[in-house]
Amino acid sequence: MKLFYIQSDDSFAAVLMSICILFNTDTHGGCTGHSRSTDVIEKIRSGIAKKVTYKDYLDRPSSDLTTLQKDWKVEATLFNKVPKEKRFLTLGIPTIRRVGDEYIMDTIKSLVNNTRPEELKDIYIVIFLADFNETWIEDISRRLNDSYQHLISSETLVMIRSWKSFYPSLVNLNHTYNDNYNKRKWRSKQNVDYAFIFLYCQYLSTYYMQMEDDIYTIPNYFDVVKDYISEMRFQWTCLEFSELGFIGKLYHSYDLEKLAKMVLLFYEEQPCDFTYLHFNSQMLQFQRYIHRPTIFQHVGLKSSLPGKIQPLKDTFFDNLDKIYQGDNPPAKLFTNMLVHSSFSPESAYYQEPGYFWSHRNGKAGDWFTVVFDDPQRVEKIIVETGSREHPLDRILHGKLQASLSLVKIDKSEPSCTNNILLGHFKEGFIKVGNLTSVLGPFKIHCVSIILTANQDWWIIIKEIAVFVSD
Repeated sequence: MKLFYIQSDDSFAAVLMSICILFNTDTHGGCTGHSRSTDVIEKIRSGIAKKVTYKDYLDRPSSDLTTLQKDWKVEATLFNKVPKEKRFLTLGIPTIRRVGDEYIMDTIKSLVNNTRPEELKDIYIVIFLADFNETWIEDISRRLNDSYQHLISSETLVMIRSWKSFYPSLVNLNHTYNDNYNKRKWRSKQNVDYAFIFLYCQYLSTYYMQMEDDIYTIPNYFDVVKDYISEMRFQWTCLEFSELGFIGKLYHSYDLEKLAKMVLLFYEEQPCDFTYLHFNSQMLQFQRYIHRPTIFQHVGLKSSLPGKIQPLKDTFFDNLDKIYQGDNPPAKLFTNMLVHSSFSPESAYYQEPGYFWSHRNGKAGDWFTVVFDDPQRVEKIIVETGSREHPLDRILHGKLQASLSLVKIDKSEPSCTNNILLGHFKEGFIKVGNLTSVLGPFKIHCVSIILTANQDWWIIIKEIAVFVSD
């Protein structure tokens, strides 16, 4: 193993020592031979670390919190003990007091309501109350405890707090990015907040995802995360489930201490939104892996930085809301198309946000069938395909038919007969009405969508709206 030795000024040597510590390498005069050392050194020579001195590094907050508080995790944990059982995923959410607006309660509600009860056993939701206002901490922790006592008792919902001694001085900060003093102070504290929650969560689960306190998500988001992880056939450092800021960034938990050290090293130079990208490249991930459509949307208007309005929206977050609001009587859904991730057939029919998405190109003869639990007198049917984010994934060649008889249903395919053609899709859309006059007294057992030609794209069925007569 080669030993790299750099003769330079004290400033650069200190930075090199810091990076060696970051990657757990030797610091006695240089770094031991990671193949990436040369790249790291070049990045440091030309990058953001030039102004850092040895004294600067010593003044940084420590990543070894036992020097500040022996049982710091115990002291930081509210309402419960430090979780011991290792789970699959931790969602880390720092939150502070905002003037005039609050989003954290709605954020937790969205995350919990869009997770199946059995999935919650595989998840920790760690809320970091990163404010030193005791009245606010008591109020928000009490309300969370009142609303989610069952999740706190099961250790799924964990609330933590910090103490001022963990934070460095937030005065006389480096003047970077032309930010004013208040913004530099806010972002520097936020960086230290991130590092604290990283260090608390590093042993809780296999994966860690960074969240913000003003987002909402989609149904079955947990399935999307697991499926995207399983799709990766190469080594990765960070997977992203939102294009915005530091929302929905997924890491292996074993990398959290390294990430915390790097964030602390540059806590006053730049926001974590930038630092995590540098960290990824130093871990040899040189491109971003963003799942599209994204699954978390930013909803906060007022930033946690007082006076800042931040109307950011994720352009890759698809519109999953239903707009036609059909009666949609109880039914079972069937298709011979391969289902993509968690975009199930039921997602096209039920009123909750979501849609069906196939996982291969549409083929002539592909079908999607709604089988009513009880035959229905139907007045109108609307089917919309494609989406805002994927407009080409629509049905260009297809027909809609109704079946007056149902012979049988096996595990994967219904046998519907006495079929009546209702119409053909035009530009991914079909609407047929006045069906009671067309069908007379007959009731419909099945409604089927059938592709009549091959297509070059996957298929999204965004909404099926069935309106029944009185």
